[in-house]
Amino acid sequence: MRRFLLSLALLVACAAPALGQTAPERVIVRSSLQPESGAVVGQHIRVFVDVLFLGQMPRPPRVVLPDVAGAQVLRLESQATTMSDTVDGQAYAGQRFEFALYPRRGGAIVVPSAAITLLDAAGDAAGAATGQELRVEVTVPPGVDPSGPVIATGRATLEEQWKPALTTVFKAGDALVRTITREADDIPAMAMRDLAFTAPPGVRVYIDPPQSEDRQNRGELVGKRIDRVTYVFERGGSFGIPGVAQPWWDLGAGRLQVARRPAVTVTVSAPPLVSVRDWSRPAAWLVPGLAAAAVLALIGLAGWGLPRLRAILADREARWLASEPKAFRDLLAVCQTGDVAAIYRAFVIWRQRSPSPSLLGSLAEELEQILFGDPSQAAWSPVKRRSFIGKLQAARRHLKQRETERAADARLVLPPLNPPGVRCE
Repeated sequence: MRRFLLSLALLVACAAPALGQTAPERVIVRSSLQPESGAVVGQHIRVFVDVLFLGQMPRPPRVVLPDVAGAQVLRLESQATTMSDTVDGQAYAGQRFEFALYPRRGGAIVVPSAAITLLDAAGDAAGAATGQELRVEVTVPPGVDPSGPVIATGRATLEEQWKPALTTVFKAGDALVRTITREADDIPAMAMRDLAFTAPPGVRVYIDPPQSEDRQNRGELVGKRIDRVTYVFERGGSFGIPGVAQPWWDLGAGRLQVARRPAVTVTVSAPPLVSVRDWSRPAAWLVPGLAAAAVLALIGLAGWGLPRLRAILADREARWLASEPKAFRDLLAVCQTGDVAAIYRAFVIWRQRSPSPSLLGSLAEELEQILFGDPSQAAWSPVKRRSFIGKLQAARRHLKQRETERAADARLVLPPLNPPGVRCE
């Protein structure tokens, strides 16, 4: 009996390491695309990675899809679904992982094989597996410009709101807020292009950071982007504000559509002029004239000074909201949240307002790798957060130093030795 118990203990001890691991040969990995063919640039292509375990799945694995050249890849954690199948008469159980791929160019797009980390019941790494490399041919429909973000969907809308209403009587110094809301099925807000907001001379334009309000509708993604711009009228006159347009490829109709809002004209009244008294009149009119002038001055101050004061204050606030220091302060604040998507949006705004945005490419690549790469890396640790903030501060100091040196070099430029038109005797 003692020998039997000792043999049984040795058998269990030898089998224990094997029980805590998942053998790759007991795992089936299947990769597929939907649609497999006929995709156009900007269309949502579903990438499925099925990981099946013989018998039971000890724990859902970690699945990472590497970067895809010429495409943008997104992954929603809620897209993993449990599944089962029978292969060669044996029961398999596992999960299907879904990635959203958006081609940004035409031609052949190669999707690398997925990297899969197998986990044991305790959540520790117990092995590895790989998927299959996939390939899809992407076409560029006629009339579509692939140089910028392209929307290819079955539904896209563009709505516009003005506050206050365009029927309002505007005066010099007043502000008009324009809100553009775009929605598209199967297209995230970050895949929508930036709209061009311009205005004629006499009107200042201040653009707010875009807002993303993506949502899930019965398991399908609905992208929503809100752009808000403020127009401040510096003087009176009639001003034409250009319209906006969002081209998109209609997958159902197979043709190019354009959602647009027309241009509008805003009439702004100029501030009233202050009357000037004629001092050549008889002295008997002097006192009544001074009284009338005082009344007119008060009326002019109320009708002209207050709107100008509002315009000055609105201009000062708008300048601050559109400044580089404000964008950098907002970027540092959002870095504390750990929301990589929000950090990326704030970084893009600060980069646009920086004097040399081309020198910030390495920081942009670091954020894009975290945002579009391994989902497990999306949550920043305190160490990563402090490191990235330090890089931002160092880059900003470097840009300011370059601007100072450039200004100093400009002051040191000597005038030409022999200016044109000057003769030397």
